[in-house]
Amino acid sequence: MNFASSMSFDDAEKFARENGLVKVNQVRGFRTYLAQCWQTRHFVLQFAIARIIASTSQNRLGLFWEFLNPLLTAAMYYVAFGLLLGTRNDSENFIFFLIAGVLTFSLFNQGFNGAAKALISDKELARNLRFPLVLIPISSAIQALLRSLPTLSLIYPVAIFTGVELSWFWLLLPFNMMLTVLFGAGLGLLLTRSMAKIRDFSQALPNFTRVLMFTSGIFFDVTIRFESAPEPIRSIATNSPIALLLDVTRGLFIPSDMPSQNQILWLVFSTFALVFIGFFLFWRGERRDG
Repeated sequence: MNFASSMSFDDAEKFARENGLVKVNQVRGFRTYLAQCWQTRHFVLQFAIARIIASTSQNRLGLFWEFLNPLLTAAMYYVAFGLLLGTRNDSENFIFFLIAGVLTFSLFNQGFNGAAKALISDKELARNLRFPLVLIPISSAIQALLRSLPTLSLIYPVAIFTGVELSWFWLLLPFNMMLTVLFGAGLGLLLTRSMAKIRDFSQALPNFTRVLMFTSGIFFDVTIRFESAPEPIRSIATNSPIALLLDVTRGLFIPSDMPSQNQILWLVFSTFALVFIGFFLFWRGERRDG
C-alpha cells in the first residue's frame, strides 16, 4: 500500500502518533530523556577525554600547565592579599589555606564556565547530531574534573610540606571535588541555554565569576571578614555553597576549618537540588525548542 498517495497529512500524523513515531528532532518525556542520556553515557566520557587531548596538544608543556597555573595564581594572591592586605593572619597555615582555596575554586570555575558556554563552543555538534543536548554541558563539567585531578593531587604534598597532621580524612577529598564540579555544572546548566540564545550574557559571565571569587573566601576567612556585617549579608556569605566547598576542602586537612554538620547537609542538598533543577529546566527548554 502506498501511504504517500492514499493518506492526507493529518491522517499520516495520526497514524504516526498511534504507532509511537515521533519527529526526528522531537524531545520526549522526562523519563525517556533520562533513559536516552543513560544509553549515550559513554559519549560523555569519550568526548571529555577528546577535548582534553585537543586542548593540550598545542602546548609544549601540555598538562603541566594544569599544575603551573594554580601555583602562579596562589603566589599572586599571596602577595596581593596575604602580604599587602594582611589576610594571611586569617589562618595559621595560610599557604595551605590559600592553595586549597585556589584549587577548589578553580575546579568549580572550570565546571561552571564549561557547562555555561557548552552550547556556544560546541554549537556545530549540537546542530548536526541528534542526542540529548544536556550531555554537552555535562561532558564539559567532566572535562573540568578530569583536567583537575592531577592538579588537585598538589594538595597532599602541600599539606605535608606545611606541617598538616596526617589523617584518614584526606581520603575524602575526591568526594568533595565531585561535589564541587556537580555544583558548578548545575549552576552552568541554569545559564547555558540562555547564553546560547543571547550572546550578550557571555560578556557578563566573567564579571559574575569575579564576584563569586572575591566573596567566597579564597584568600580570606569569610567568618572573620563578615563577622561585623549585617545579619542577612553575614549569613549569606558564611553559608554560600561555594564558600562551604572551599571550607570542606580545608577542613579535611585542618579540622578547625570544617563547616558544621548542618552546613554540610545544606551544601549537599543545595548541590543536588541545583543539578536537578538545572537538568529539568534544560530538558524543558530543549523540548520546547524541538
